[in-house]
Amino acid sequence: MSRRFGRASSVLMSGGILAFALAGCALSPEPLTDAQRAAEAAIDRHDMFANQDPLTRPLTLKEAFRRALAYNLDSRVKVMEEALAQNDLDLSRYDLLPKAYFSAANTDRNNVDASSSQSVTTGATTVPPSTSTDRDVRTAQLNLSWNILDFGVSYFNARQQANRVLVADEERRKVVENLLQDVRRAYWRAAGAQRLHGQVEAAIRAAQNALPAARKVESEGLGSPVDSLRYQKALLDLIGQLETVEHTLDVSKVELASLINLPFGQRYTLAAPSEHSLRIKSVPMPIREMEETALIFNPDVREQSYQTRISVDETRKALLKLLPGLTFSVNPNYDSNSFLVNHDWLSGSAQIAGYLNNLLLLPTTMRRDDETLELANRRREAVSMAVLAKLHIAYDQYLAAASEYHWAMQLADVDQRLYQQIANRAETDVQVQGDLERVSAQVSAVFSLLRSYQSYAEAQAALGRLYATLGIKPPPSEIELLDVEAIDQGVRSALIAYKDNPLALAATNDAAQPNAPVDVSAAVLASGHVETPLDLKQTAIAAPDQSEPLPVSASPGDTTGRR
Repeated sequence: MSRRFGRASSVLMSGGILAFALAGCALSPEPLTDAQRAAEAAIDRHDMFANQDPLTRPLTLKEAFRRALAYNLDSRVKVMEEALAQNDLDLSRYDLLPKAYFSAANTDRNNVDASSSQSVTTGATTVPPSTSTDRDVRTAQLNLSWNILDFGVSYFNARQQANRVLVADEERRKVVENLLQDVRRAYWRAAGAQRLHGQVEAAIRAAQNALPAARKVESEGLGSPVDSLRYQKALLDLIGQLETVEHTLDVSKVELASLINLPFGQRYTLAAPSEHSLRIKSVPMPIREMEETALIFNPDVREQSYQTRISVDETRKALLKLLPGLTFSVNPNYDSNSFLVNHDWLSGSAQIAGYLNNLLLLPTTMRRDDETLELANRRREAVSMAVLAKLHIAYDQYLAAASEYHWAMQLADVDQRLYQQIANRAETDVQVQGDLERVSAQVSAVFSLLRSYQSYAEAQAALGRLYATLGIKPPPSEIELLDVEAIDQGVRSALIAYKDNPLALAATNDAAQPNAPVDVSAAVLASGHVETPLDLKQTAIAAPDQSEPLPVSASPGDTTGRR
């Protein structure tokens, strides 16, 4: 019977191996079908715009910020990545606990587990067959073990994961700051397009209608042919420039819709202010203070500081793995065998084990660890240099855009008054050239006003880049009133809070000397520059009252240079 049982087991095992082998050979790539991709696309299209508040009134800049933070898909991805990093940290903490392994078994035999002894000298059987095991046996075992080496490695793994959570937070903060910067720039460009759309269309139609008259002047000899051709060339240039700028500004409305996650094709209007309420001020703070703030709070630099911590823990973990491991274990056991005197017992052990050739790896490992740490420091310095470059570029771009806006507004005012004068004179001028001059003045006036909106949008984009580079954020109540005074106040408040906080100073010193154990989380929390993960349903910026047009920072100022 036992032989039959053995043959049956062999047949079953062979059949199982053959089945697994055939299943493995049958595996092949299965590309998506068009129907599957169409079904996924339909689900994605629905989910992209699901659970959103409808936009039923003119869009203000604050509402655009709120919708971008709540509904932008890139922002949602970063929120989920941060949540996953936090979950990984929670899981890594369990690796610090002792390992507990439980096993239980019920063993049945179809015959008696019997045996006899044989003499090694004579070969004779010394005792008749006997058994010391029941045919039906139940066993259970609990193995509790704790390895000091594994505990140390798990400890540094948990520390690294904690820093990865902070890295994910900085990456999310960077995405949010870049998102707000893009929304600000797209909003003001779209506001200019909306504000001047009618005037631009009217100017283009007037210029297009004036072209036949200009050609008539040339063909009938009513004026100088050279002057007429020059005028036609200037008119065509203005039409081309107007259409190009209009197209660029109109695209910003599509870009803004994508940033706030509005369905493409949905029509919406902006609560855009008039051009007379737009003001730009000079920069009231020294560039040195902004440099100090950026090096402390910029998310790119802070991320590299956390990466340095991760590198330090990686070096310590590599050195720890070279040490021998010491394992302590405690094992409660149970066995139902009736022949045993003790059916349950407790055993314990202590074991030390390690590879002796690890001693040969120690010098190379230590040298590699030093080089890894040096590389992390150099990367942080390179990122710091790039951040300072971004700061100075954004600063200079703001000065240039502010200066351009200052002169664009004056030019727009002059062109508008010139157009009025020419239009009044053209009403009594029966010459064709007077009508052509009026159209040219109209096109120039609209183009100047359009350029003033564009320069204001560029100035706001430069201020947004300053905010993103500095790593500070304006108060939620003033987030749409972005001006240099808000930057100055934010910089000074951040520096005062930082310098008055000894934990922050200690954290900076430890970042400069990464071999020292640090805990910057308390310092960062104390300085108020770690944001909580965004709730997709409740954002930090409340929707404002949109019954009034969006206010903009007042009082024009000069565009002076650095202090």
